[in-house]
Amino acid sequence: PPFILEAYARALPGVASYPLTAGIPELREAIAAWAARRYQLKTLDPATQVLPVSGTREALFSFAQTVIDRTRGAHVLAPNPFYQIYEGAALLAGAKPIYLATTADDGFRMRFEALTDGEWRNVQLVYVCSPGNPTGHVMTLEEWKRLFQLSDRYGFVIASDECYSEIYFEEGKAPLGSLQAAAELGRDSYRRLVMFCSLSKRSSVPGMRSGFVAGDADVLQKFSLYRTYHGTAMSLPVQHASIAAWQDEAHVVENRRLYAQKFEKATPIIAPRLPCSIPDAAFYLWARTPVSD
Repeated sequence: PPFILEAYARALPGVASYPLTAGIPELREAIAAWAARRYQLKTLDPATQVLPVSGTREALFSFAQTVIDRTRGAHVLAPNPFYQIYEGAALLAGAKPIYLATTADDGFRMRFEALTDGEWRNVQLVYVCSPGNPTGHVMTLEEWKRLFQLSDRYGFVIASDECYSEIYFEEGKAPLGSLQAAAELGRDSYRRLVMFCSLSKRSSVPGMRSGFVAGDADVLQKFSLYRTYHGTAMSLPVQHASIAAWQDEAHVVENRRLYAQKFEKATPIIAPRLPCSIPDAAFYLWARTPVSD
């Protein structure tokens, strides 16, 4: 969108300064305000519960390094199919990836009941993706409640990848988010929960590498400290362009309209040959192949 590029250009003198890992307060405040509007949140402290990141891909990857204790049995749970970063992050952190198959027969949900008590005891981190990549499944409040209960029982951290949260097909019916689910269930501290969100899909600016993480202040404090060592602070021009993007919804509504239009045209052509349907959200058609993958 042109207004994002204009905000970026106005801030170009910022390249003369080293950016802070935590970002400028104005960016954290813009993110917190957007999240409060989007998810009807009453509590989200921009100083302690929000951290800008240089795209959620690197954040999803480095987050595991903060959470995993490799000195004891360490498992990382992820959906299957999955975004490959979850697996790579687990392996580099010294953990064993565990996969929960998400199939059409089950509505593409993660079957948490498939793990035994003994398996859950080794889980230190759970990656979830809602809306799902590539299935398009949106987790329900009941699914979140079950996952929170398991986190309380076994002490693992939840990394909720919500990069596709703004690509949906009926205005006024936005997908449920993890922080929203936590708040509705009385978990306003978002304990052991961190959500990851990005401008890449929402605002069609993947090259800006701009996103944020939000949630449990204690977990984010450790993550922020780790990030000071690997130099991924967001440049000031990108921060100012990001503020402009998070404060505007008109371009996002138009983006959704264009995606919906494409789905309406493409799905009837593809579905008779490779069975598929318009997803709950996100921008994938997850087609059934005629042979096993």
